[in-house]
Amino acid sequence: MTPEVPPYRRGGGFGSLGVRFSEAIEPAAVSLWPATVGAWVTLVLVALLLAAAMVGLVVRYQKRRYRRLAALELRALSQSGTSASIEAVPAVMKRCALGSFPRERVAALSGEGWREFLDSTCTEQPFAGAAGRTLVSLTTRGASEVRQADVVALFAAAQIWVRRHRAGV
Repeated sequence: MTPEVPPYRRGGGFGSLGVRFSEAIEPAAVSLWPATVGAWVTLVLVALLLAAAMVGLVVRYQKRRYRRLAALELRALSQSGTSASIEAVPAVMKRCALGSFPRERVAALSGEGWREFLDSTCTEQPFAGAAGRTLVSLTTRGASEVRQADVVALFAAAQIWVRRHRAGV
């Protein structure tokens, strides 16, 4: 009795395929360049939109420079903690407001009118409480009658307003 040879051992190489086996042919490489006019138009439009978005971001960054400067100045004033730095807060706020709003609307404001203007231009109304009273007393009586807790509230409200006020409303 002769042992039976399994099919994969009969032929030369790949089992029963034997000599009929041929090498697989690879397809031609696919080009990465767009082949149609529509694809080129789409790519150009996407590139133009990206360029316009970048220009818009740069313009917005430059327009909001006054906010960054005011925030830095407020941070420096809050760290010094002297009465002169506390009295400088309304001036920093006024310069920031002049960067956002017309001079005719902002320059003449003081006291309670200034506080109302600041609250009306920010959705969070940061000067509605103790910070607003402190701001009004700073503009009328100076820093001598201001409590330390009110100063902390004033600086926090000023930072909120500088970051979140609606320019040109």
